[in-house]
Parts: sequence; structure tokens; C-alpha cells
Amino acid sequence: MTKKLLFITPLFPENDKEDHKVPFVSQFSTAFTENTNVEVDLISLFFPKSRPYKYNTINVYPIGSGFKRYYVFLPYLIKAIYKGFILCKKNKYDGILCFWYRESSLLGKILSSIFKIKLRVWMLGQDAKSTNKYPKLLKLSGEEIIMLSEHQKLIFLNDHHVEAKRIANASIDIRKFPQLNTGNREITILGVGNLSDLKNYSLFIDILSIIKKEFKDVKAVICGANRGDKANLEKKINALDLQDNILFTGSISQKEVLEYMNNAKIFLHTSKFEGSGTVLHEALYAGCNVVSTIPIENPRHIEDSFFYSTNKTELENRILTVLKSDFKAKRIEKFKMEDTVKEVYDSFYN
Repeated sequence: MTKKLLFITPLFPENDKEDHKVPFVSQFSTAFTENTNVEVDLISLFFPKSRPYKYNTINVYPIGSGFKRYYVFLPYLIKAIYKGFILCKKNKYDGILCFWYRESSLLGKILSSIFKIKLRVWMLGQDAKSTNKYPKLLKLSGEEIIMLSEHQKLIFLNDHHVEAKRIANASIDIRKFPQLNTGNREITILGVGNLSDLKNYSLFIDILSIIKKEFKDVKAVICGANRGDKANLEKKINALDLQDNILFTGSISQKEVLEYMNNAKIFLHTSKFEGSGTVLHEALYAGCNVVSTIPIENPRHIEDSFFYSTNKTELENRILTVLKSDFKAKRIEKFKMEDTVKEVYDSFYN
């Protein structure tokens, strides 16, 4: 008998060329179908705005609401419930996997209640925080929740008093990476992520100004679309006389991001909050020495390539230590995609 699951996500790429949109979700979904005998249909609530289409072997059904306020989103939610109802009735799914504990989970909860099938919600970021209202609304059990990391699990337990039963770690599709650059890397410090308050690039720039005192030709690059912070960041750069030391690339493809990583010595991640930033694992596999304000799961045995602290001075000292040492790029794959796939698969079938 054919195994079938329904995935529900807020966003999904329109085609395989659109690699910058929720790359972890698209890479995991593809890997899931490649490494299991499960057929997958997928409902995407916000984007793309298109007709149903195939993404590799996945049948994608876009609702196309865009990012709407709740009262404007309601007609699209009704459309999504109707589409989900038709799909569930036709396909007799074994379960529903929702990405993020938000709108996707609301739809998943409704459908799983109607059809009495397993629901799993994979929490991937800020949905673990106390500001998320959906846990109080949906009241999912720990058995229904999958976390991205132990760090995220503890935050959710502390804020919402529900203990998730499973962790499916952040992992990457290593096939996407260029050949490892073991030669000269022209970028001293790289940052990746949209220019928003959450990513805390103000701290990134403060650290860069300290590094410049010892390495006046330090070269930094930040890859990410402007989400409201660029003007303030540029003012700070001018005030600290860093105009010749930093470049903003704007929004670029994931392929281009990986090329930048492959040409960088240090990956500096100054985010205020992440579930377990996939970008950290990308940087490690690209051969960067990673300095981060966000921890990753079980960092034992990779301390020479990964450093975590929320203390500005400790971050600066780590970067200076790396720059004064004999840098050698090496790949680190902390978690394998097939293990992540197995954890999610087992949540439905074992």
C-alpha cells in the first residue's frame, strides 16, 4: 500500500531555479521523497502565487495569499481548508507535516481533526518564543511537535510549558556546494541574512571596527535583502569609517551565497534568535571558521571550527585568534540530511 503524507508550509519555491526561498524546506522535502517510499503533496499558503505544479516529484498546491493581515487572510484560509479537504478525501494521507507552528499548523490541525490522521508540527525558528499565540490557540501535545534543536526545545518548554518529544536537527543538502576552496579566501568576515533588527548587524559592525584596529585591510561582506535596517547600518559604517571595509550584496541566490562562503575565512553570525540556524551548518560545510551568538547542537569535537558566545569581547577575541593563526579550510557536516529525514519519517511510521 502506498504511503502518503501532506506537507503544509507558508512558502515554497516556484521552481528549482528559485533557490533563495525557504531553501531548508525545499531541500528537506526533496530529500524526504528521495530517501523514503512516501509520496508527498504540499500546500503552500502564502507564496508562490501560481497554479498547481510539480517540484521534482512533489505535487505543490499554492493558495497564493501573500502576507495578509488576519482578517484579509480569512478567505484564503477557507480556500486552503477546502483544498486540503479535497486532497485528504482523495488521497487518504497517513499524516500531515506542518512547517512552523503558525498558520500552517492551524490548517493542519483542522484537517487532522476532521480526518483523524497524525499531525506533526516542525518548529523552525521564532515560533518557539512566548510571543507566538498559536500554541495557546491550538494546544498541540508534545508528541505532535518536532523541534529543530535542544536549544529551541528548552525555549519552548520554558515559554509554553510543553515538552516536545522529538528533535530533527538542521541539516543541509551537500550536493548544492561548490568544490571546497582550500586556497586563498579573499573575504575576511562574512555575514548572511536579511538586514533586519533580528540579525543584529549593528553588533557585526561594532566587532568589525575592533578587528580593523589590528587588520586595517579587513574585508567584510553581508549577503541579504534590506528589511528596514540598511540606512541605519550605513550611518554607523560611515561614523566608524568602515566604508572601504564592508560590502552589502543585497538579495542574491543561495548558489551565490554558497560561493561567498567558499571564499570567506570567518562566518560571523550575530542574530538575536534562531531555532538552530541552518546557515551555521552551511558555513561549517563551506569551510568557514564560524563565530556565532547562536549555539548549535552538540558542538563537541568541532570547537576549532565553531565558537559560541553572546559576549562581544569574546567574539572579537575569537576572530582575532583565528586571523592570527594559520587558517585552513575544512568541511564539517554536523548532521546528515538522511538522519533528519529518518527522524521525521519515524514520527509518522514508527
